[in-house]
Amino acid sequence: MFSCTVTADPGHVVVKLSGDLIVEHSREIHAELLTCLSRENAMTIDLGESARIDLSFVQILSALLKCPDRNVRIANLPLHVTDTAGVLGAGDIIRELSTRTEDNA
Repeated sequence: MFSCTVTADPGHVVVKLSGDLIVEHSREIHAELLTCLSRENAMTIDLGESARIDLSFVQILSALLKCPDRNVRIANLPLHVTDTAGVLGAGDIIRELSTRTEDNA
């Protein structure tokens, strides 16, 4: 199961991703994040209610790092995300996104 809730303030979008952030939902996750980024330059991805991730989600996050004109960060980072990213060799990607703020992104 997967769900996405978007809330927007002027200049900033919060995308709350819940459930399984895995390959079966990767197209939908990718499309939702791209849609949000097309509207605003600043986006926070709230992972507090995520259940699990896989390589496809890590790849989506990696692609977001390659958007230098966008301010993308992660909030409410659960331990399972950092653990899985570490096993996949992508711990640096998660740390980069989770330490960003609007001032230093």
